[in-house]
Amino acid sequence: MKKRIRQCFGKAAASYSDAAVVQREVAVHCADLCPAGKYENVLDIGSGVGFLYGSLAERIEFDNYVSLDLVQPMLLEQKKINSAMLVAADGENLPVRDDSIDLLVSSSAMQWFANPEISIPDCFSVLKKGGRFAVAVFTKGTLSELADVSSRTGFGSVKDLKEASFYRDVFSSIDGLSASFYTSRHEVFFPSVKHFLKNHKMTGAVASSGDISWGREKYVRFVNEYEKLYRGEAGIKATYEVFLTCGEKS
Repeated sequence: MKKRIRQCFGKAAASYSDAAVVQREVAVHCADLCPAGKYENVLDIGSGVGFLYGSLAERIEFDNYVSLDLVQPMLLEQKKINSAMLVAADGENLPVRDDSIDLLVSSSAMQWFANPEISIPDCFSVLKKGGRFAVAVFTKGTLSELADVSSRTGFGSVKDLKEASFYRDVFSSIDGLSASFYTSRHEVFFPSVKHFLKNHKMTGAVASSGDISWGREKYVRFVNEYEKLYRGEAGIKATYEVFLTCGEKS
């Protein structure tokens, strides 16, 4: 699965910044949950093309910003616009010392973890006592329109995301963590189903789409069903559900 993630997001690296409108908004919300101030070491897990860095640089000061992502082409996009320390590595196996990070952040990334109930708590071993954190993940209900039409037509598939309650339980179980929890919903509208599918591909988020049928007949039926069920005055709708948490490690 991680190989497919690397492939799909690697291909989308150059187009991600323009296409990932919701992911950019979520990064802003995630950054807003971080207290302003000075941090020695910041770790950004699944940093992508650097959305969080851009928002945090306007809010906090730091000595070292470690921008870590599984997909090297994404990091190379960051290199064009910021001075973060770029690390190509797996967020579920952090090459970072325990108790070394003052601020841990992650936006739109941990939903891709293979074993989040294990690896998310493991991530917090690198956070110092008194360290702060802010995390945002996409949850069940994201792209519900796409999932519905795919099930009706047999065209395409959608990653089976975790419920927000799953992440609430995971973060609540981490020893020494004092956390607040939030949810948000984002609705995006596209001029056509074709535009939506193209945009979705440009974000790389098709990485976990599984076995997809690209038959012409199924595609036509998919487009017609999506138009019939989810077109409004503003266009074709796509919904995104987000879980956010922030707090401190004691």
